[in-house]
Amino acid sequence: MSSTGNILAFLRNIIPDWISITLANMIIVIGLVLLFVGLEKFLKKKGTQIQNYLLIGIYFIIHMYITYVVPDIRHRHINFSIPFIFTGIQVAYLMLRRVPIVMRKFTRPVGYVFIIISIFHVVRIIYLAQNNDALTNTVESKSIEAMFLIVWELVLILAICSLFLMYIKRLIIDVNNQEEKFSKSFYAAPFVILLSKLSTGEIFEVNHKIQSICGYLPSELIGFNTIDLKLWGSSKDRLKFTTLLKSEGSVVEKEYQFRKKSGELFFGLLSAKIININGEQCIISIINDITIRKTAELNLKKSETSLRLSNSTKDKFFSIIAHDLKSPFNGILGFSQLLSEQVKNKDYESIEDYAEIINTSSQHAVDLLSNLTEWSMSQTGKMEFSPEYVDIVIVIKSTLELLKISSDQKNIHINLNLPTNLILYVDKIMIEVILRNLISNAIKFTPQKGSIYINVLEKNKEYLFSIIDTGVGIDEKHIDKLFRIDSTYTTEGTNNERGTGLGLILCKDFIDYHKGKIWVESKPNIGSEFYFSLTKDYH
Repeated sequence: MSSTGNILAFLRNIIPDWISITLANMIIVIGLVLLFVGLEKFLKKKGTQIQNYLLIGIYFIIHMYITYVVPDIRHRHINFSIPFIFTGIQVAYLMLRRVPIVMRKFTRPVGYVFIIISIFHVVRIIYLAQNNDALTNTVESKSIEAMFLIVWELVLILAICSLFLMYIKRLIIDVNNQEEKFSKSFYAAPFVILLSKLSTGEIFEVNHKIQSICGYLPSELIGFNTIDLKLWGSSKDRLKFTTLLKSEGSVVEKEYQFRKKSGELFFGLLSAKIININGEQCIISIINDITIRKTAELNLKKSETSLRLSNSTKDKFFSIIAHDLKSPFNGILGFSQLLSEQVKNKDYESIEDYAEIINTSSQHAVDLLSNLTEWSMSQTGKMEFSPEYVDIVIVIKSTLELLKISSDQKNIHINLNLPTNLILYVDKIMIEVILRNLISNAIKFTPQKGSIYINVLEKNKEYLFSIIDTGVGIDEKHIDKLFRIDSTYTTEGTNNERGTGLGLILCKDFIDYHKGKIWVESKPNIGSEFYFSLTKDYH
């Protein structure tokens, strides 16, 4: 604005006086005030401007009076100098006193220049006040005014230079402060920050957190890319990341696995963005180690699974007590009462059938109680694992003898493919339970005159046992339910024999004690093949 006012004043005698004198001077004075306000904002110092509004108002009134009412060029020049003095003092005070001490080293020169400006105008006012003919057309007055003009131009140049230097220094300080803030944030961040080139993947900056998280010194990564360093846990993850980054321009909090210097893998939460540094496209990547969080999540999932299994176990236990155990005893009581009444009435018809039903129900109840007892002991940890050297062939044959009545009732042919003897270090009671459940299931689901095959196959580190029947088989969708407590699957046998729903679960628990495996292969209407393995050198 001051430049505009000076141009208008320079055009005096070419343009109307109200523009070249009144408007030009007002613009210059307002420009002075705006300069002060701008300097305050630049230095982030807020102050009241009431005195400056009064200054402009008073200057305008006096200027109009001595220009149009009582024209007086000398007083007009004196009036014009007063705003320079007043504003110069304010600027000098701002630069020398109001700004923080650390900033005064680059504001001080400006303050001194505006003191000079104020002194210059004070001297000019004194000169004008003491010389009534100072602005006349005499040679002396012209010389002095020319000298004042030269000095004023020099002061203005000095003011412009000092303001420019202050502005440059302030910018430099602001840039340095921003760099310092970035540097402190970059190197003190609690996560890994990498800067790399998009074209080559070359890492050119990395903070110190890389050492505590990955085990690398920052200097060991500079100049290399992530492929050379094998930082990615999976090359597929790296490809997915780069594809997403190039297509979207950024990646926000994606979970990947990364590799430490030691080769150990860890989970990291990766965010990245393509940025421009010195005209080259680069990637800023932030990796936050979430191993602790992932471990906590896995532990929570394990706890949830364990709790769900515990609830399923409890529900299963109550179901067996409430229904499965109650049913056979209801049958026994009911048919016993019928049998008693028929004997009293000497009605012996159907007595044999009732006795058979009572016997079957009693046997089912005994089997259920046996399995329930063994299962509850296993679940509560009260069953001790007591391995000893046992001849498995003898155990198989004694189990077959125990179940001989059931197999003979169906005329089932049992084929054995066993060695003469097989000594293993196992818990005899558990092995008996496993064999009794698997063989009794084979008998239960094999029809009249069917066949059962019991085989033992020696392998490098284990023996593989198989019980194969030619029974009803199991649909593939139900196979996964057989060894799980949380999903019950039971069916009736070919002679309507009922299962307990616990046998195979017991088998799996007891096989686990021996560090073995158990599984089944089955097809409906063809038969089932149950396999379990026992290691040779378990002890």
